[in-house]
Amino acid sequence: MILAGLTPRNIVSYNPQGPKGDMLKHQSSLPKLPVPPLQQSLHKYLKAMQPLVNNDEYQKTLLAVKEFGKPNGVGEKLQRKLEERAKTHDNWLNDWWLHAAYLSYRESVMINSSPSNLYTCPLVNQYTYISYTAKVIVAMAKFLLLCRSERIDVERGRDGSPLCMLQYMDMLSCCRVPGENVDTQRRSPIDQSCHIIVAHNGHFFSLDVLWKLPDGSYTFVPVHHIEKELHQIVNSSPAKPQHPVGVLTTEHRDTWYKAKERLMKADAVNKNNIDVIERGQFLLCLDPSHPGVVVHSDERADALSIVSSRSLHGNGTADSSCNRWFDQGIQAFISPDGYGGSVLEHSAADGTAAIQLIFYVVNNVYTESDGLLAHESTVVVPSHQLNPAQKLQWNISAETAKDIETAKVNLDNAVSDCDHQVFVCEDFGKEFVKSHRLSPDSFIQVAIQLAYYQMYGRLASTYESGYTRLFFYGRTDTIRASSIESLAFCKAMLDPSVTADEKLTKLKVAVESHRRYTMEAVSGKAFDRHLLGLKLTAMETGMETPSLFSDPSFTKCYHHSMSTSQMPAEFLLLCAFGAVVPDGYGVCYNPQNNRILFTVSTFRKCPETDTAQFGVKLMESLQTMKDVIIHQHSPKL
Repeated sequence: MILAGLTPRNIVSYNPQGPKGDMLKHQSSLPKLPVPPLQQSLHKYLKAMQPLVNNDEYQKTLLAVKEFGKPNGVGEKLQRKLEERAKTHDNWLNDWWLHAAYLSYRESVMINSSPSNLYTCPLVNQYTYISYTAKVIVAMAKFLLLCRSERIDVERGRDGSPLCMLQYMDMLSCCRVPGENVDTQRRSPIDQSCHIIVAHNGHFFSLDVLWKLPDGSYTFVPVHHIEKELHQIVNSSPAKPQHPVGVLTTEHRDTWYKAKERLMKADAVNKNNIDVIERGQFLLCLDPSHPGVVVHSDERADALSIVSSRSLHGNGTADSSCNRWFDQGIQAFISPDGYGGSVLEHSAADGTAAIQLIFYVVNNVYTESDGLLAHESTVVVPSHQLNPAQKLQWNISAETAKDIETAKVNLDNAVSDCDHQVFVCEDFGKEFVKSHRLSPDSFIQVAIQLAYYQMYGRLASTYESGYTRLFFYGRTDTIRASSIESLAFCKAMLDPSVTADEKLTKLKVAVESHRRYTMEAVSGKAFDRHLLGLKLTAMETGMETPSLFSDPSFTKCYHHSMSTSQMPAEFLLLCAFGAVVPDGYGVCYNPQNNRILFTVSTFRKCPETDTAQFGVKLMESLQTMKDVIIHQHSPKL
């Protein structure tokens, strides 16, 4: 059962001084991220604003845009400065985006920033749980060796162009470090760190998974040794600690920074523990079973909602939220009832890279014909020289104990506030949409717009993540799903005087409009990151904030009431993230051949949002859109 994405490799070792593969062979020839023409971006901005504001607001915005974009005006001055920056940077946006979108973000990364994914594992009992987990660890270690030896397959865009692969060098071995007002990243080369961190019941263990060979290269530790150590870890940590230190990583970033300083100042052992955790190549969480959930064959939406919620935040202090370290670039988790997944600290990478790690792990650990794979290396690793797992013991001061208790309360409040549910469209999937020559992603995005419009009588400013990896160190730009065309379709769908044929025409126009904008976004022709660059240029040069960026419509445009992303896979894969604004929705979807999986998140404190109602309207929207298409192909009487 080889899944789409990276296929298994018979990787044995990695030599830091040895020859590399072809993963980065196209990097030097990748184009730089372009700075779009000023008038092009302003035109697209106005078009995106039109369906989101009333006429009076639009006229004020139109004046602000004209003032900003006039000849020799402030916009052209900033444009020239931005173009100069682009000449001297490999990617004019990358540093800014890393800082503005991630490292300077001060709210908790849990729910608000770090996306999660969930998939099913072939587990039967406690023994195969540990056996499977050991093989997952080895698969992740092999993936790490593949990345470091640059032997990951080069990914390509729809036209066959190579994509930037640098995120694979950052995703593993990277840890976010809290700072005062802004965070930093810490990367740990293999020659400085051969261990991972294993979490069980809120306890943390250092476990070596890489072994240095006499020739200076590194290989993965035998799976039987890791399996033995995992049993020891489980047996040595049967009860949760009174003061689970990991809960501190769920706090507001400034709060966590101060708590970390107190924790390290109190004791040298604590400081060393922090260093060991931050240097870990990745983190593996051994979670308990989920109450009320059947082993992995359970695909009921309500059961999936429970396990998908746990993937996002751990389901609180009574469940697994304390069994995490949310600063880690990748923290994988597995439970005995057959659910696995990971949480991505978003500053390290984007979902397109993280999903390839999942594909690789699933492909390497399990096939229908072979069951659990051997994972053994032909390289002999002396078992008697392998280090046992080391438990990290903490010395908790009264101050830190208070910090932890406060964090536990805040965490449980955040988990209670997050209304996260799974919805499954069982009636059709992407094959039906493609059979009518429509883009599945665009079709789903239009359905999301229709669902929101039915609830609120207006469109939401919608963020859809679109990769820009066609360019050197490209990350993402915004695909604008709320459009003049989608608004026209939504109005037509709720107007009984509009014929089915007219509705179908407007549906096709809306879908095509979204598909076209998607192509522009991945080609570096969207406007969102460009306007951000112009705004940051003004700030860096000490210029007074241009009126365009203080216009109320600009604030409304960037208040993303709908934050969305697609994560496709043909096996059961659920991705999740929280809403990005207090009155918003976070929606992720997996369009499979014959069904579509959705996760939807809102904040319960907001009286205006309703996860369950939106899910119902979304299912209705998909069905009515399908009916509109089918009507065209029904015999006319």
